[in-house]
Amino acid sequence: MRFLVNLAWQDLRASGYSLWVFRVCLMLGVTLIAATGGLYRQVGDALLSDTRALMGGDLEVESRQPLPTEVLEWMRDRGDVSLLTEMRTMLGTESGEFRVVEVQSVDDAYPLYGELTLEPAMGLQEITAFRDGRWGLAMDHGLAQRLVATVGETVLIGSLTLEIRALIRHQPDRSLRADWRGAPVLIATEALEQSGLITTGSRMEYEYRVRSDSDPDTWRRQFYAAFPDGEWEVQTFMDRSERIAETLGQVASGLLIIGFSTLFIGGLGVFNSIQAYLQRKLATIATLRVLGLRNRRLAAVYLLQVGILAGGASVAGAVAGYGLALAGATIATARIPLATDAASVAPAILMAIFLGILTAFTFAMPAIGRALSVDPAALFRRIDGVATKTPRQWWLAAAAGGAIIVLVTLLALPDPIFGLGFIVVTGLLSVLLDRIERLLRSLAHRFEDHPILHGRLPLRLAIANNRQPGN
Repeated sequence: MRFLVNLAWQDLRASGYSLWVFRVCLMLGVTLIAATGGLYRQVGDALLSDTRALMGGDLEVESRQPLPTEVLEWMRDRGDVSLLTEMRTMLGTESGEFRVVEVQSVDDAYPLYGELTLEPAMGLQEITAFRDGRWGLAMDHGLAQRLVATVGETVLIGSLTLEIRALIRHQPDRSLRADWRGAPVLIATEALEQSGLITTGSRMEYEYRVRSDSDPDTWRRQFYAAFPDGEWEVQTFMDRSERIAETLGQVASGLLIIGFSTLFIGGLGVFNSIQAYLQRKLATIATLRVLGLRNRRLAAVYLLQVGILAGGASVAGAVAGYGLALAGATIATARIPLATDAASVAPAILMAIFLGILTAFTFAMPAIGRALSVDPAALFRRIDGVATKTPRQWWLAAAAGGAIIVLVTLLALPDPIFGLGFIVVTGLLSVLLDRIERLLRSLAHRFEDHPILHGRLPLRLAIANNRQPGN
């Protein structure tokens, strides 16, 4: 075995530089899978582990109008209640720039879970209070950076001029939709009422968060039983967790499919580069067979070479993907307060390395089998252009590897429908391309002797070349 390893390594050192396409194709696919899978793991685990804080409570009763007094009393008898009122509007600066924001007003019980971090560290009621002729507000720090606004400056919301008195560094219930609907801005309830924004047709949202020791589903059933005619919606943190998992699964599946597609295309590059590499070594292979090295040991040599190259390229791609996943998580946590764990990336990294190595072997096997079919008698004739053919067992081995790749793809994608669709579409496209190739060969054969080609030697040679076996 040591002899075979040394032979494979020495041969790679002598001519392995020609396989740079092999390494680059494989590394790119592994990098994308490791990056997308690692980012999904970090963000997904962080979101699902902190669903209560992201929702703001164990339950949330959402309404377009303030809840009646008897409803609020029923809720307060069964838990702690906090009201967050929000609406989407425009915020203007002294320089005349306007941005879409999510104006929010909260009560003294906010937040029920987690901690609101402001800079400077002051109480929210003190920050938003009416003082020196103006109401105050706390602005998202990211929005302040984009507006180049600092504490002490004034902004316009509705008909009010408010003073920026603090920046929001961490808001526990900041959802994934925060940046889509607008960055959060916290103001007093009285200021929102005086802004002139609450009019007929205004899209206000009243979110009553509840922290209760009761089972959330039981609490919801009792609430609906007590007030069956109410026009409000009750959600639990478990509902939110399921929706977050579903949304993240769909997004991650789409991104992972891009990675798998890239790896599949990289596999074609692996096949082409390995085949070109081995075709140049047909004389060497024939010579080794004459000297007594049998096909099994020859196959071990070139499979070892594929393993060495695939392992190195896959590990390098996984390291690059790990770095991209960490960078992506850093960007995400700068916009959404999440406590990510770099260790959660490990399963995605290992999966990417495994898929990279498996893809390399799967696509390399037909090329290796074809090269090993060279007849030693070719040494006594012209080695260039000698006929070679991939034996059946090598195609079966490649098919087994492809089946494992399909299985891992289906298991790795969070949304199985995405995975199944990807496999089906890939198979249909492969069949379509094969039929197109056969059609082109048939047309080339039919028109090879067509009168229109007489006297056009370059075109006739091009058509004839397309009909060559194995082309």
